[in-house]
Amino acid sequence: MKKILVFICCLVCACLMGITSVNAEQVKDEQYYLNLGKDYEWKNNRLGAIDLYTKALEVNPEFDEARSQRARLLYFEGKYDKALEDYTYFYNKQPQYGPGVYYEYRIDCKKKLGMTEEALDDMYEVILAYGGQAKVLQDMIELVEANPEYKYKLTVDAHKDLIAKYKTQAKTIKDYAQTFLDKKYNMQNKDYYNFFIGISNAMYDMLAQEGDTNIKPVLRVAPGEAEQIINVEQNN
Repeated sequence: MKKILVFICCLVCACLMGITSVNAEQVKDEQYYLNLGKDYEWKNNRLGAIDLYTKALEVNPEFDEARSQRARLLYFEGKYDKALEDYTYFYNKQPQYGPGVYYEYRIDCKKKLGMTEEALDDMYEVILAYGGQAKVLQDMIELVEANPEYKYKLTVDAHKDLIAKYKTQAKTIKDYAQTFLDKKYNMQNKDYYNFFIGISNAMYDMLAQEGDTNIKPVLRVAPGEAEQIINVEQNN
């Protein structure tokens, strides 16, 4: 009798171990690979972590946390083309993300890959999406100074499609331009004001052409040297 009980107990244990093994396989989902990848990363095994984040994405291609982790590591490993693919995924995933998310990495990847024109387009779009961003404008200026053949990328005419895409930002960008009149007046602030107000006016023009009579363009009276910029608004 004892032998029978022992046999039954062993059989039950074996079954339970088998079930546990199956369950262990089942929990190897995207979260499992993400957690393991973070552990690898903590141990400074970046390439191993990248492989695990990739496995997580094979399980669930829309697992954004794994993708952002992988993109960051790819960037730091100098795999800029692969990192750019992940950052482009986030750029295209509207409305949750868009041009404003991870833009520093995305733009720098393009710079590293020699995609200067595309990087400048990205910078311009970030400016429009945020409704301002003087820091990004300064980065554009510095990149153009290093690559003068792309100076035209600082003009409105070079970005008509983007201006049309973000035309409802007209007032936001106008208000942002106005902030440069409230600071100590110097040539840089004057240039910033002119840049942003030029964008805003182009947006207002597009809105007016579409018959939006509630939004009027800003009329700018150009100042002479060291004169105050005068901003005259048309209101209904």
